[in-house]
Amino acid sequence: MRAVSFVKRLQWDLPGTVCRHGLTIGDVDNDGDNELVVGTTEGELYIFKGSELWQKIPGLGLVTSVAIGDIFNYGRNALVVICGDGWAHIFYSPRSVNPSNINPTSSQQSVKETVDQDNVKNDQVDGNSEANELSGKMECVHVQRIPTNTKVVLVADVDKDGANEMILGLTDRVVRSYRWSSAPELGRGKLVGLNKWECANQIGTVTLQHMTDGTPTLLVAQPGGTFMRIKCNPEDCHSEDENHKTYNERAANCVDYQTLGISRMRNQNISTEIVGDLEYVSESKGLHSGSTEASIKQQNILGEAQFGKNVKSASLELKENNSQSEVRKKNLDKAYEVKKSSTGENDRKTTKKDTGKGSPSIDQVDGNIFGGNVIIGDYDTKTEKESLLPTYKDIVSLEDDKSSNIENSKGQDKVGSNVDRKESFSHGKSYALVTLDGTIMLVKDEVILWAMQVDHQIFALCRLDVTGDGVDEIVACAWDGQTYILDHQQNSVRFQFEEPVRAFCTGNYNVSHGISTPCLVYNTFNNKIFLYYDVVLPSMVIKPLNPLDELDSEERKILTNSLDSCSDAEKQQKTQQLTEWLLYGMT
Repeated sequence: MRAVSFVKRLQWDLPGTVCRHGLTIGDVDNDGDNELVVGTTEGELYIFKGSELWQKIPGLGLVTSVAIGDIFNYGRNALVVICGDGWAHIFYSPRSVNPSNINPTSSQQSVKETVDQDNVKNDQVDGNSEANELSGKMECVHVQRIPTNTKVVLVADVDKDGANEMILGLTDRVVRSYRWSSAPELGRGKLVGLNKWECANQIGTVTLQHMTDGTPTLLVAQPGGTFMRIKCNPEDCHSEDENHKTYNERAANCVDYQTLGISRMRNQNISTEIVGDLEYVSESKGLHSGSTEASIKQQNILGEAQFGKNVKSASLELKENNSQSEVRKKNLDKAYEVKKSSTGENDRKTTKKDTGKGSPSIDQVDGNIFGGNVIIGDYDTKTEKESLLPTYKDIVSLEDDKSSNIENSKGQDKVGSNVDRKESFSHGKSYALVTLDGTIMLVKDEVILWAMQVDHQIFALCRLDVTGDGVDEIVACAWDGQTYILDHQQNSVRFQFEEPVRAFCTGNYNVSHGISTPCLVYNTFNNKIFLYYDVVLPSMVIKPLNPLDELDSEERKILTNSLDSCSDAEKQQKTQQLTEWLLYGMT
């Protein structure tokens, strides 16, 4: 395994402890550039933009995990911050709600004026809301009580309904799903509980994986290189059939454990990490001359799976699934204007609390109140920004006006979208698992394509396209900073970070405006953040140097003519001399 070196990096001092899932990369303010978000156990949230600290938000609590996604299903990203003490904070950029109100000149001036206002107290947030709207600084729009001990959060469409859900993985061996609802009885809206699953062992990570038929599933890592698969299709998991099966029975049919054959040879208590929906290996890659028999066999399998298939990328699929989000985004902007003009500067307050219809019950595990399958919790209304989120009544009329157009567009695109979906998922995407004892596996359609063992304790697993070919490479990081990058053919390189690592993530980060590059982010035990950017490799495979490849047609013709009269040994010797001269200018 060859070693590589990356030199372009940024460094920031970050006081406080960062949890394993307490940092992420994404576009939090919807300006087209990705930012780095880091939360600490001291309750401080740091947002880095470019090479500088853009915003600091204090007083949140013990931050255990952060996520960036369209949690409101309005077509724009929000920042979800989960605390271990049982509070969920959602932050939104004011300018993302109504970008037409932004004046570029005044925005730049406001950013300069508010650079030193990052450490303001909570009682000063309302006074700076107007400045934040111009600068795009994040504001807390919702705070809600949720179960405690959350370790990982995921924002994705897990039930194939076109709307994103929030998935929580708890240290209590429980996985929960929530969705944002703006129903009239909920006032301004809140997160309502949908499902709850209990695992047999401790949860490593939770990832999204699509099956061969396009059905989204949740893969929950379990100790010993195993995982639990949860199917969240509404037709399979939420409805009752003619035989009146209970909800628990229906939910049980949607859960299965995958042990994988190799897990029998491993410590059953070792922690496991998993990442799903890895991009396909394209057929045009072909076979490398130096591949092992295992690699050749794996490439043949992948080649047959991809032959004749026009695979749609994950980004196109996301746009297709979120077709309603664009309508919601336009409706949100119009509703924001209607709300602002009709209510003026007065905030609407809702005092009614919904306790659910029917007889509520108490969850015996965490004590939350259930209304049917909806978890109702109290939340602090003092820090919420009502003006940023229109209520159900504000947007319902606009939704009704657009509903007919949406149905017509659905009817026209139904046939084509179904064909594309079948074509895209005719073969399932691969997913990767790693264990703390150093085992790395690539699995596809429940078949282990390959597995390798390293002599480092791996605690983090991510994906990143470092070759620029649209195919995700597997990135595994060990506690001592050793980082492994592997492709689907098991070609691998390693990068040695110089310090022990406490938290790790990957993504495409914008150091310069409009230009994003692959990056590796390390949080050390010395309270520092290191971001290596422009992490690009020309190829995962070492290619021999052939001087003929660098010559033009005329030079190649001259060289060929001069070597025609030579024997094979003489050709090799002269080719070696030419290579040395081209590299070092000497023979």
